[in-house]
This record gives sequence, C-alpha cells and structure tokens, in this order.
Amino acid sequence: MVTGSVEAFLPQPSLIVGLRLGGKKAAVFGSGASATSRAMFALDAGADVVMYAHSTPSSISKWVENGRLTLVPQTKYASSDMSAFSIAFVADAPPADQQMFAYDAQAAGVPVNVAGNATLSDFVLMPTYRGSSSLQIAVTTNGVAPRVASHLLEEIVGKLPSDLETQLTDVARLSAIALGASRERDEALAKLEGESTGILSSLEDTSSVATATQTPELPLSSSESEAEESAPASVFGLSELRDGPAQHQLDADVQMASSYVAHALSDLCFVYSAPEQELGEAALIWSRRAEKNAYGGWASALRMETRAGAGHALWGALSSGSRVTAIASAASLPFMLPVLSELVARRQPIVVHAAAQSLDHFASAQTDFSDALVALQSQAAFLVSSSAQEAHDIALIAHAVSQAASVPVVHLTNGAHSASEAMTVRMASHAHLVAYVGAVSAAARKLDYSLADTVQLAFSQFKSSFGRTYYSFEYCGSPVAETVFVSLGEVAARVQALLPRLLSEADFGMLSVRILRPWSLSEFTSRLPSTTKRLVVLNALGDCDGSPDALFTDVSLSALLGRSALPIGVQSRNVYGTDQRAFDDAIREELGLQMLPAGILVSANDLEQQQQQQQQQQQQQQQQQQQQQQQQQHGGAPLLLAAPLASVSSVHDVAQRLAFPEAFAAQLSARPGEKTFDVKVTSLYRMTPETYDRNIFHIEFDTRGTDLAYEIGDALGVYGHNDPSQVSDFCKLLGLDGSRLITAVKDEQCQTRSIQSWLTHALDLFGRPSKRFYAALADFAADEKEAEKLRWLTTAEGSAEFKERVADTTTYADLLLEFASARPSFLHLVDLVAPIKPRHYSIASSAKMHPGSVHLCVVSVEWRTSKGELRAGQCTRFLSSLSIGDRVVVSVKPSVMKLPPIDSQPVIMAGLGTGMAPFRAFIEERAVLKMQGAKVGPMTLYFGSRHRAMEYLYGEELEAYHADGLLTNLRLAFSRDQKEKVYIQHRMRDDSELLASQMLGQDGCFYLCGPTWPASDVKDAMVGAFTAIGGVKPSDANKVIETLKESERYILEVY
Repeated sequence: MVTGSVEAFLPQPSLIVGLRLGGKKAAVFGSGASATSRAMFALDAGADVVMYAHSTPSSISKWVENGRLTLVPQTKYASSDMSAFSIAFVADAPPADQQMFAYDAQAAGVPVNVAGNATLSDFVLMPTYRGSSSLQIAVTTNGVAPRVASHLLEEIVGKLPSDLETQLTDVARLSAIALGASRERDEALAKLEGESTGILSSLEDTSSVATATQTPELPLSSSESEAEESAPASVFGLSELRDGPAQHQLDADVQMASSYVAHALSDLCFVYSAPEQELGEAALIWSRRAEKNAYGGWASALRMETRAGAGHALWGALSSGSRVTAIASAASLPFMLPVLSELVARRQPIVVHAAAQSLDHFASAQTDFSDALVALQSQAAFLVSSSAQEAHDIALIAHAVSQAASVPVVHLTNGAHSASEAMTVRMASHAHLVAYVGAVSAAARKLDYSLADTVQLAFSQFKSSFGRTYYSFEYCGSPVAETVFVSLGEVAARVQALLPRLLSEADFGMLSVRILRPWSLSEFTSRLPSTTKRLVVLNALGDCDGSPDALFTDVSLSALLGRSALPIGVQSRNVYGTDQRAFDDAIREELGLQMLPAGILVSANDLEQQQQQQQQQQQQQQQQQQQQQQQQQHGGAPLLLAAPLASVSSVHDVAQRLAFPEAFAAQLSARPGEKTFDVKVTSLYRMTPETYDRNIFHIEFDTRGTDLAYEIGDALGVYGHNDPSQVSDFCKLLGLDGSRLITAVKDEQCQTRSIQSWLTHALDLFGRPSKRFYAALADFAADEKEAEKLRWLTTAEGSAEFKERVADTTTYADLLLEFASARPSFLHLVDLVAPIKPRHYSIASSAKMHPGSVHLCVVSVEWRTSKGELRAGQCTRFLSSLSIGDRVVVSVKPSVMKLPPIDSQPVIMAGLGTGMAPFRAFIEERAVLKMQGAKVGPMTLYFGSRHRAMEYLYGEELEAYHADGLLTNLRLAFSRDQKEKVYIQHRMRDDSELLASQMLGQDGCFYLCGPTWPASDVKDAMVGAFTAIGGVKPSDANKVIETLKESERYILEVY
C-alpha cells in the first residue's frame, strides 16, 4: 500500500492509492453502461464530470440537474479540451476512438483509464475500499506508472485515512461473512491439515483484495457431489504417481496434464476460470479429495473471480512463503498485470498456467493470443506448449525455471481446437518432479545463471531426466525454404500438420516459438534457413484493431537486427476463428498455391495424383532454369535479385514489448533497410590550434564485436542528438514534463520515449522548418494575429521574410517560442517536426591498416544569428563533446568514391579541408597493398586550406608518404599564407602535362571532395590540360569529361 510520493524514475510496477477528486474535473467518453459506471465512480469521488456521449443515460439525469455532470455531444470534442481535466475515463468506444482519447490524454499529461484495454490505461479501477470520499485504484505498469502515480499522489490524491489497515481488516471480516464463511467454511478449512491452514489464514490477514475477490471452496453442494461421483472416470487418482517409475502413461488432455504438475508442485493453487470455461477442474477435485502434493503436504485449490484486482491473492499467499500456482484463462492476465509486474520486480517465484482461448460471437471457443500478448509487458517469463504431452513437460520446466531464477513464469497452454483432446501422456512421478526441479535450481544457483541461461539449463536437464528435447525456437520444414511461418502453440501445430502434404508443392517452413520471454534474438535468427526471404507471422487475435501485435513486433525487429545478409520481409496474418478449411486456404494463399475448389473434399488418392503432377511440373521448371543459367554463362544477361525490406511500421507500444536488449543498443532510429552499429570512442583530438577559429578534430571508434564492415570511400552515418540542456530549457519554457512517456510512430517505426528523449534523440527540434510546418502551426494558434502571420509567411507576399528566417536558421523551437498561442499536442509535434537524420562523414581510414577501427575527420560548424546568438551544428557539436569510452550509434553508407579496380592505375585526388578524409583512406589502402608486394600506380594529391600552420590536416603523414614515394606528387595550396590567394585549381593548371598524361594516356582516375564552389574551376583546369596538352578539341573537351564521369573516372563528392 503506497501512500507517499513517488520519485519519477523509480520502478514501481503496481501502486494502490486512494483517489479523491473533490474540486477536480473528470472526463468520461462513452454513453453505455461501462461509461455510466465510470461517471458514477468519479462523481462518488467528488469530481465534477463532463461526459462526452452520443446519447444521455437516464440513470444519471439527477446529476445533470444538480450541476455536477455536464453532457456534451461527442462530436463536439476537440483534442485541446483534454488539458482542462485532472483524470479521464474511456468506455464503450471503438478501438480507434479509444486510442485517440488515450493519446490525447497522454499528450496532455492526464491519467486515463480505458475500459478493457490495459495497454492504453494508466490505471485500473479497483473499488475494493470506499470511505472518507475516496476510492481505491491501482496504477498499471505500461511504462508510465511512476510518473502517473506521482501525478495522482501529488495533484489529486489525498492521504489515505490513518486507520486504513483497521478499516480494511473490518472489510475483510465483513466480506468473509457475506461470502458464507460460517460453520460450513470452518469445517472445510479444518479438513486442510498442516501448513495449508496457515497459508489461508495468512492470506486473509495480508490481502484484503484477495478476501474481497475470492470465492472460497465450501463443502460440496449436491450438484457438485454428483459431478464428483463421475469424476474418477476422467480425473485419475495420484497415489500411483507418488513413487515408482520415472514416468507413467495416462490419458489426459491439456488442462489435466498441466493441472497435474501445478497440483504436485504447489501448496496453494488459485483457479481463475471464466464462466464458460472449465479450467483447473482436476486441481479442484484433487484438492477436495485431500490428495497430497509432491512434497508430501496438502495442496489446496481455490476458485477465484476474474475481475479488476485479480491476482492480489497471489501476492498475499506468496508473502507467507507458500509455493503458489495459478490456473487461469488468458483473459485473466491483463487483470493480473499490476501484480505480475510487482512480482517480477521483487523476484517472486510463481507459475501461471494460462489457456489461450476465448469465445467468438457465436459463443464458440477459439484459440486467442491477444490477452496473453498484452501481458508480455509484465516482463515475466513466457513459455508455450501445444499438446497435452507438451503441457505436462513445459509446465514442469516452467516450475523449475521459476524456482531456480526466482521469477514469475507464465505457461501458455493450448487453444480451443485441441485443448480438450485426450492423448496418452507420459507423466513424471512426484519423486522425479521434485528431483528435476531441485537439480535445475541447484545448478542455476551454483553458476549464478541469468534467466535466459536458466531456461536453456532447464531444457538440457529435462532431456537428461526424461529424454525429450525442447528449444526456444523449433524449426521444421524445407531446409531451403524462402517463406517461413512463425507462430506459437496451437497455430504452429496446425501448420506443422500441413507440412507433409504441402511440402510437395512449395518449399516453406514453420518456426514455432517456445519461449516468448526472454526472447533470444540470436537463437531466433540461427534457427531460420539461410535461404529465408520472407517471414509470415500467424497469430490468433480475437481482440484485434489492426495494429501489429507483440509477436509481430518481436519477429520484425529480429529480422531487422539479427541478419547481416539480405533483409527479410515480414508480414502478419490473423487466423483467429478459422476452421480447418479456411486455415488451409490461408496457408495456401500465403504460399501462392492454387486454392482447392470450394465444397469439394479431396481424397487421399486424388491428393497423391495431384502431388505427382506438381512434382513433374517442378522438375520441368528446374530444367528450364538450368537451361537459362547455362545461357547466362555463355553471354546471357545476369539476373538481379531484389529482396524485400523488413517492415516494422506500427502503432504499437514497442518499448513495452521488447525483451531483447540488442534492439536498444541499436537505437532503432536507423532508417528502414539501414543497419546500425554500437561503437565506442577510442581516440579524439583536435588537429587545429586551440587559438584558431576553426575546430577540426580527428575521432576514432572501436568496431570490434560488431558486424560493421566498410570499404574504401564509404561514409559513416552518425546518429547525433540535440543538446540535452537546451532541450530541458525548451521543456521548461513550454511547460512540458520531460519524464512523461509518449508512444508514437515516427520515421516508419513505433517508438516509446520520454518527451525529453523525443526532443533530444528523435526530433530535429533545432533544425530549420519547412513552409509546411508554418502552415500547420497556424492551425493551432489561438491568437488570430499569430495564425495570420504564420499563414502569411507561406505566401508569395511573405516569401522575402521567410527567406530571411531560413538564412537566419530559424528553428522549430524558435517558432514555437515566438508564436506562444500555437500549442499543438505533443503527438502532433512528433508528426510535424522532422526526424533527426544521420549525418554522413567520409571515412578517413583503411580497414586493412586499422582493423577493428574506423576514423573520421570532422570540422565543428558554428555561426551567429542576426541577433548575435552563437549556434552549432547538431552532429558536429555532439561528436566534439564526446569522451573516450562513450558509445555512438552509426551506420555505413556506400559511396562512389572508390579506388580504381586496377592497383596500377594513376589516382589524382583534390581535397579541400576535411575533404581530405577519403584520400587519407585511399593512401593508407595503397600503402598496405604496397607493403604486401603489390605494384601500385602513381598517386597525386592536391590539398587546400587557409593556413599551413593551422589547417595542414594529417600533414606529417602526408609528408612521410611523399618521402616514401607512395604519394608521388604532393601539391599544397594554402590560400591565405601569401598576398595573392592560391587555390587547388591554380596548382592543377601548373600540372597540365601530368593531368593530360595520366587521365588520357594511363586510364587515371580523378576525385574531388570538399565544398561545391571550386568544382567548376577544377573542371576548367582539367579541360585546359586536355586541350592544351592532350590534343582534345575545345568543342569536345566537355564531352570527354562526361565520358570520364560515366566510366567512374571523374568523381565529385561535394557539399
């Protein structure tokens, strides 16, 4: 129970607070029963409520009359309205509206509750305590809990009554009486011997929520007795399983197999079953029979209600030191999120066996992963099984991992299609269950294993103990598959069942996900065939609004980050509610196969004949392909393969769903199709004197341990960021809470960041806005004059002033501060402000001379505005402020600046200032080749800068290469060291004979790198050499230059 303030960055997964809204305003969106109940909730807590509804609920008319409630048509709502409220509730709204209201609330800093959507909610309602005009709520763990809790506590939550614990105890006693805890309950409890009685007693004392939500198991009613009498036919006794052989063969379905392990390895088992489901029935029957667990004690099973606050009973039981398990429907998991997250934070061992199924509109059970994937944000470990045998095995592995690593583990059992199918299951005896769990725990603790290592240890130990093998990801199918389906549980099993029939028609495979958390990026990619070009994520999502789910996000990011070869395309398909025929058709469609005729059942003979025909067709196609390849080898045109880029665009809370740290190291601000690397600064020094007005510096990065590889002439993309102190000042001026987390899609990637991080690392806040931003900002201006001025600047009449602003480097931040009445929501800012782009710098090193390292030569860009304000380039400021050991995210971009294909070809280089960078790499590359015995051609360098004493970049190196003879000609042009200015084009005019001879007679290559302005003069010098010495007619000289450009022998890289 938290009653004090919460620091902004402390992890507080679950917080229970008393909500007081006296004198505050609350917004309620919706007009159905759920919305009405939330309006009543807020009114009871003392708030004045504004209800945005399509119709007026009659039950709240009295509140309208007394002025406490205001009804507003939902069509009148505007995003700017949200800032007037202290708290918001959303119910009875379509998914798109839910998302809009929730994002508006988050952007305005208003805590929001969205009925039935834990991902979008900042808190959930849990009215288990009412008194002193306050109601109890729980703050969830979707990444904003600390900030929201702090806001609630500081702004709208009064301190809870000092006698709260006493009052809660009274509530617990009253609840026990109301729930029938009379003589019959006492007699039932008396049957539970030993420590089980102590567990229940401790539970009542420590968890008022558990007492208020649980329905205790009382002596059996007549109907239950009748059911019990018929139970032995399906629910076996446990006496024969206590000892004897390691494994017993018994008939069981998924629920019974997992319930057996749950009962055997627990002191207390909570069953959260929806009314239409029969989950945990075997555990409840074994409890009633007083069957002992594997440790020789009494194992009690209690049936619980699935509702807000579900799961707090688990915490109460764990606090007494009991071994606790839950058997639940997956629909229970979102209600358990706060408690599961707290148990993760406190490293409490508990296993939840969750059935992945729900009812569709026809009340038919369907496989459904939607609630389970929402619960991934708890950061508990998630294991998946897909048959009765696997349910037994993975349940046992889950208990072993939970005990060994002291973490909550969710075991996701099979869905609706096969959950009730009984099969012969090899069940471990009680003695061997305990021995296996003990062996895993002993090994893990001895070696101090991580959670991921503990899971692998549990798999290995299971194989040694029981002979069955499991992996985090399990692949079956063609070894040369180009299309691979990815799924889990029953959906994966259904695809595997189709493999024998469809493999004759198409090369494809199935990757079954066994471990959802912790997700292993390396193991995922290692299981895929090297030929994979396309991944199809098959999911069963009953509650799907079209946004990518967590599994799709994990797979997409793994495809993006885990493969150094060609990128892999990723697609998603929802197969929720499909019967076998529709499922088969969906797989065929994804593989591009011909659909079977509707309504026609194909016999086994027909299938065999069809397969033979298809095999003949494939053989013919292979023969044709071989003929084409032979033709290509004899002069035919080569084939170019175009690989699809991985798609990770979504409106999905990625940050909450990520389980592998590699993604964060990669920064994910990389552009689609461009791989990024995390490198470390190893050297940084200034090459110009401290007293000189230009700061040119050399910086080196350590690339060891990464896949970063570069070629001569490539550029290094550096992902810089804005000055954090400037961002903080901007936030203060605009009244933004920098710690608030915002989820939005930017640059085709869904990102969850704090406002400070958005403005520092993602948005080009101090960049130059386009006219589009001026026009868009005008729409948000409350002041008509400001709106008019912004729009005028985008017109022809205002173009002169607009150009002045561009020349003066007016930034997004400048405009937002200048036009104070224009205050778009932060989500609108994310959409309107351009993203920070990587700044590319020519690499100044050869990988052959500096393996495991990459060098840059950079000049700091600084200027003053018309107001005298000193400003600096974003990325050069970032780089110059780095220290040794700092880490930077980079990418590699190919360039046309390549050495000629023949080492003996002459190379002529012209570099101005930091344009010297690629030529340092050129010289180093040929230096290595020369040391290796290769014959290298002549190299000429024209280098220009202002002063030899100030800007002779890499001067000592160049002089040494010149003295060695590698750098055949070194022509220097320091423009301001003499009265008349001398530039590189002047030195080139002096070398007309050299230029004509090497370019026209020796297949030489010319390169210019630096600012744009000397390009035309350099061209004139080259044309003069060709006409004066090379015999080229003046009318043909330009054509010769163009021919050289087309053959990549005259290359410019200017900026």
